[in-house]
Amino acid sequence: MAKKTKKIILLVAILLIIGVLSFTQIPKDPDLFLSDKQVIKRINSFFSEAQPKIIQDRIFLDDTHVFVPFISEDDGYGMSFWIWKNNKWRAASVNEGGEPQVWNGEKKSKIIWNINPKDDVGEIRFFLKKEREFMVADGVDTYQHRMEMMHRISLQGKMYGVEEYPDHWQELLTQYVEIQAKDGQNEFLALEDGLQVFTSFYDAKGKETFPHTSFTGNGYSTGNDFVDVPFLVQVHENELEGEY
Repeated sequence: MAKKTKKIILLVAILLIIGVLSFTQIPKDPDLFLSDKQVIKRINSFFSEAQPKIIQDRIFLDDTHVFVPFISEDDGYGMSFWIWKNNKWRAASVNEGGEPQVWNGEKKSKIIWNINPKDDVGEIRFFLKKEREFMVADGVDTYQHRMEMMHRISLQGKMYGVEEYPDHWQELLTQYVEIQAKDGQNEFLALEDGLQVFTSFYDAKGKETFPHTSFTGNGYSTGNDFVDVPFLVQVHENELEGEY
């Protein structure tokens, strides 16, 4: 009788453990986001080189993705990205610098940045470009015109932020991805031969510059994918055909 009782107790205990583990894996709505102290503590626990001192803001890109810009102990301007995963807020990546990056949401792509004031940048310009193409397939000559569109972001008053792609950019990119899929082109070809986003920087007087301070430093990724384009290539005025 005692042996049976022990077996029953053991079985009940095992079932309770399984039940608790299963319950914790059930997806639930995100909790309130972390406090400043919690964010700083978490970052220091896996990437102490970042040395966050001041949390500048918490910007929700959607319900489960958050952009958190920060100022470090040595007055650097960095960025951290967080994701709600397995019922917990988790750091996806941390960068000591604040160079512009792109996050592709389900509905719209968004540009994210945190420029150091020491760089004296007054405006960031983003360009959606496609080079001319000429190809021959099955005896048919095809020529595609060069395309170039510009979007301005003023940094007057705030050096960090998030901004969606313009609607016409988003529509064009969506159409292009669909065409690439129909043609059976892979992601590598899409990036190398298709539409690309470039960036350039200007000071308050409208003179082209480069934010060296914002592009310095290291980064750390925890493996929780977040940022889709971690580095945008700079384009110079002499490489553009339009006048801006």
